[in-house]
Amino acid sequence: MKKNILILCAVLLFAACGQKTKTEQPQEQVQTEAANDYSHLNPVQDNGTTTVQEDLSGKVIILTADEFRAKVSEIDPARGLRYKGNTPCMVDFYADWCGPCRQLAPIAERMAKKYKGQLIVYKVNVDRAQDICQALNIQSIPTLLFMKPNTQPGLMVGAPTESELESTIQEFLGK
Repeated sequence: MKKNILILCAVLLFAACGQKTKTEQPQEQVQTEAANDYSHLNPVQDNGTTTVQEDLSGKVIILTADEFRAKVSEIDPARGLRYKGNTPCMVDFYADWCGPCRQLAPIAERMAKKYKGQLIVYKVNVDRAQDICQALNIQSIPTLLFMKPNTQPGLMVGAPTESELESTIQEFLGK
């Protein structure tokens, strides 16, 4: 499994280096919570220039393409992918019409709760973030991207079972 993740990671990095992004598609609006409790947000320095807020609440966070660039990584052919956060994350690339994606959704929610504070779970709708998907060479869904600071990203294509995903997350977190 580890070897597959490393191979897919290398393919992802090489594919992202040769891609050019398209013009931005209209993005969905992300619902914000009405509560003013921001204690679950963890400020993170991004190369010392900006502050990125990490949501450590244990909830799945839906991102637009712009939010992906702001919170997770810029798509930079010269530098590759560089994770902006301190807390490891899993990004679920999905579509509303995708059956396996819908089956994975409750599993991802359980993992977000279980690994609260240790792993941030993001979701990116491929229909609304086509430029990100093209740049990352996402060709099948669901695709899970695993990122943490100063390491190569990992990739899992297809809908894993809950035990497979948990095993992958534990390996990714070094447990």
